[in-house]
Amino acid sequence: MIEQITLLLATPIAKAILDKFYEGVGSKLGEKAVEMLPDKVQQLGKLMWEKCLRGKPGTDQILQQAAEGSTEAQKQLITYLHKVLESDLALKQEAQKLAAEIHLEVTNNDIQARNVQYVTGQAQGLQVNDPNQPVIQVQGNPTFHFGSAPQSD
Repeated sequence: MIEQITLLLATPIAKAILDKFYEGVGSKLGEKAVEMLPDKVQQLGKLMWEKCLRGKPGTDQILQQAAEGSTEAQKQLITYLHKVLESDLALKQEAQKLAAEIHLEVTNNDIQARNVQYVTGQAQGLQVNDPNQPVIQVQGNPTFHFGSAPQSD
């Protein structure tokens, strides 16, 4: 019986979840995510393991086989996890939030901007600033004029 989820075992779970929310790209994203974000992949795997896989008959073997590369076991895992996510809205939202964070970081890794703000579907923003660039913080609804003087009437 699996007591603690390792990165190796979390990987097929993360691929299945990423495939659920980002249709058809789970394997591609999963491979990049394992390299770039092993902690997030393990966190997503742990969430799904603890909430819906641990203690269920046969899940240890299916997960082990999927981690070893069995496509049949991966298909079974995908089917089971997708079914669980459709029936448990709270778990789906929790898994979707982690999957969105992984997807965002993996797909936006190529952006070369200095100050970037990411806003996910849940209206949460992540601001990534270059420490060598100024940061402008404002309140209210100001108007900015960059490179030109405001026109007067």
